[in-house]
Parts: sequence; structure tokens; C-alpha cells
Amino acid sequence: MSNIAHLAAQSAREIQQAQAVVTHNLANSGTTGFKADLYQAQSSYLNAVADGTATSGSNGSALDYSAGAIAQTGRDLDVAITGDGWFQVVANDGTLALSRRGDLRVDTDGILKDATGKTIMGNAGPVSLPPYSSLSIGTDGTISIVPMGELPTNIVALDRLMLVNPPVEQLVKSADGMVRVDDMNRLEPDANVRVAVGALETSNVSPVGAMVEMITLARSFEQHIQTIKSAEELDASSASIMKLE
Repeated sequence: MSNIAHLAAQSAREIQQAQAVVTHNLANSGTTGFKADLYQAQSSYLNAVADGTATSGSNGSALDYSAGAIAQTGRDLDVAITGDGWFQVVANDGTLALSRRGDLRVDTDGILKDATGKTIMGNAGPVSLPPYSSLSIGTDGTISIVPMGELPTNIVALDRLMLVNPPVEQLVKSADGMVRVDDMNRLEPDANVRVAVGALETSNVSPVGAMVEMITLARSFEQHIQTIKSAEELDASSASIMKLE
């Protein structure tokens, strides 16, 4: 394969990877608190190899940490972080992780979880609620209840949502799709993180923008495939001429 065809094929593979990222983002455009994956492509000098071909380019992925819009729901257990910050949760594998998803609910055992079943952490550990007649969450994340059988004025503050705000450069998206830092156990609660109650943060994916990007990538992919075909035809013509000589 000629250098031109080789480079076009490599670029086509990178475009396919980018398409997969955009497809994933588009599928999660309606997911609460979802952060879009970004596809990064970096150029590099051509590197000739033994068989006469050349390689160029490298790629990777990152995360768009920009905030989504705040949508009012009016539900007492819906909370959205305003500005920077994260909830600390227990992921499906039992390890600590970070989340912006605030569609909370209490399971039959009194454990506070999000809509995907991940346990919500408080400053004192996993949030476990005793029987109550009403529950409220303050803008600072304080969880208060009126114990079952008590007067409405007998409000008891149980815990505070574990709200943290590590530097963005320390954040890493793990293979399970959860965001973490290297040492989750060392994170300290940040009193400056605030939440909006009765609201949820929407995905930061723009469906229209993602669709436009998909179309652009598809056209670029087709152009690279055409380049490969043209290079192969050129190689075939050159080979024919060499035989005539």
C-alpha cells in the first residue's frame, strides 16, 4: 500500500473512532448530569518504517466538564450542583467515584441513591435514613428530616451530601464511565459547593451539534475512502506502465 493510501486508511480509522465517541454522546444527550466525551487528534511528523510506509497522528479521548443546563423539576429529592463540584457516590464495583447526577431516591432500606442505584455518600459515609415523615435537602447539601411521629417543627439535620471539588486536571474517566481522582479517599468536603433543590442538571451534549458533527465526520470518512481508491488505482496504473517497459 502506498504512503498516501496508508495515511488515508489511518485517518479513516481515526474518524471511525471519533464517530463512535459522537454516537455515544448523542445517545446520552438526555442523561441527567452526563458529560460529553471529546475526541482528540494530534498531528505528528511522518515516520518512515522498514516496509516503506509511513505513520502519522495520534489520538485519545477527554471529557467535556462544562456544566449542563439546570432544569427545574419541583421534586424535593432532585438536586443539581450549581457551578463547579461533584457528588461522591459508590460505583457499581463498590469503589468511590464522582457524579453530577442528582436524581435521588430512598430505597426500601433507607439508603439514599441516585436513579442508577449508586449509593450517595455523605460527610459521615453512605447516607442512611431512619423512618421519617418528611425529608429536605438544603442548598449546602445538608440532609434534614422530621422523624416519624414527630411534630413538623422537630427538624433533625442528619448529614451533608459529600460535595467535593478536586482540580479538573486531576479528574480521570475510568473504564466503567465514572469520573475519579487517583486517591478518592483523600478528598475533603468543599463547603463552597452549592446545590439547587428541585432541579436537575441536564446533559451538556447538544443534540443538534452532535448531529452536525456526525454528518461532517461521515463526509470526511467518505473522502478518505475515495482517496484510498484513487491511490490504489494510481498504484495499479504505475505497475502496468512498469510492466510495459
